[in-house]
Amino acid sequence: MSGPFPPPAQPITRRTALGLAAAAPLAAALACRREPPPPAGTVVPLAALPVGERVRLLHGEQPVELLREADGRVTARSLWCTHVGCEVAWSEEQSAYLCPCHDGRFGADGAVLGGPPTRPLRTLAPILRDDHLILPFESG
Repeated sequence: MSGPFPPPAQPITRRTALGLAAAAPLAAALACRREPPPPAGTVVPLAALPVGERVRLLHGEQPVELLREADGRVTARSLWCTHVGCEVAWSEEQSAYLCPCHDGRFGADGAVLGGPPTRPLRTLAPILRDDHLILPFESG
């Protein structure tokens, strides 16, 4: 058998051909595999969150408070009152979030303590990735 290509070093058997054909999709999938992109959202370096200090930031147009606990957990809470949507603020003296619009009061955990609100402050689900915290934007 003559031609432009030299003969293979070993003949390709049916078993070898079937094995290569079966492995091809897996090899292609592994070659294309990449880390998923980070979710779209607000990214905050963990170094910007001192332990035990409440940090206010804007997440899109929403005021949010981040609180990093000594055990490493980070609580993310919307600062919009669930009554009419005014921005609440933490009061150290009263150990509560206070709403300036209708005297709503919320506990440190966001639970309603008094006033017209009937629902607790909304919590967000932060994602910890390496040395950053990501607050994903909600879809829909």
